[in-house]
Amino acid sequence: MRLHWALAALTTLTLACNNDDASTTDSGAPADVPAVSDLPLVVDTGADVPRDVGTDAGPPPLFTPCSTVANCRGIPSAQCIAVTEGYPMGQCTRTCTMDAQCGAGGICLDFGARRVCFKRCEDVTGCRAGYNCFVGRGEGDAAERACFPFCTEDAQCPGAACNRYSRFCGTLDATRADNGATCERNLDCRSGRCFEEFNETSGNPSGYLGGQCYSRCTVPPAADYNGPTYPRSDCPENSVCVREAGQVAGQTALCRGSCTSTADCRGGYICLKPSRGADAGTYNNGYCAPLNCHYMTQTCPSDATCQTTRSDDAGVPTSGFCVRSPASDAAVTDASADATTDAPSVRDAGVTDAPADGG
Repeated sequence: MRLHWALAALTTLTLACNNDDASTTDSGAPADVPAVSDLPLVVDTGADVPRDVGTDAGPPPLFTPCSTVANCRGIPSAQCIAVTEGYPMGQCTRTCTMDAQCGAGGICLDFGARRVCFKRCEDVTGCRAGYNCFVGRGEGDAAERACFPFCTEDAQCPGAACNRYSRFCGTLDATRADNGATCERNLDCRSGRCFEEFNETSGNPSGYLGGQCYSRCTVPPAADYNGPTYPRSDCPENSVCVREAGQVAGQTALCRGSCTSTADCRGGYICLKPSRGADAGTYNNGYCAPLNCHYMTQTCPSDATCQTTRSDDAGVPTSGFCVRSPASDAAVTDASADATTDAPSVRDAGVTDAPADGG
């Protein structure tokens, strides 16, 4: 019986090969048709060629761009923080409860009502375009940094625009206060960042009468600070990029409302023009900073008093700032850290959000 079916199969194969135009339909084989290995004289001389000859790359790594969670398929508990949520080019991540779930290069941080993984970094070089390195957890030597949005151009925000105040992708709310303007809470500012007049936790005064809005900038090359004009860098119009001692190009600094004289500033503030270096004098512009009410002729407005912060060895006051009595509810302010996103509250390593100004 086996020989009979083998001969029949060979006869059929020969007929098919001699008729290129033949159209056949496989109607199935009898129940006792032998396995192919039992058929004589049938030799496979070609190599099997699969449809996908490439190497399986596996799931995308964490922190790569995405537009939907489908782009992050394969990542456990995958999430896509999209451009619509403010993140340049979107970002694949995952929910987490501990750092170990984020791998060696990640850190698990609060993100609104949930916790997700963020990319660890030491400085901006550890982040992809549209992001910068900020402190996400801890302080001082124990600070742990991660990459957070810091867009610099619209191309990083497909379908949206780069908000150069907040550095998140999204529309600028021009009804909110510009840099240098008054604010009671972060949400009052276009940037979502306010030097509040009273500390949100302790209620202690800060010296920033009426509060002051500010935003973030990228420290430009050192050569930009060599000219007579304090540089704007990538700050919004009417702001300058105020770096701190030791900061280098690429790090983040503060955009402060610019001025050319104290007349450009509110009561309780002076136009602070930083020194250009030894024997180089000062810049022809500067930024509005809280005045030092114990320095020369600087005096507080009539509705404020001078609070001493430092005295010399003889007990003579040398530094102080202006304070006003808080309103009944001024000691408790909105603690939201950013007006445009539910990202964690972050601040830049090495940049103090309330620098000592005023001489």
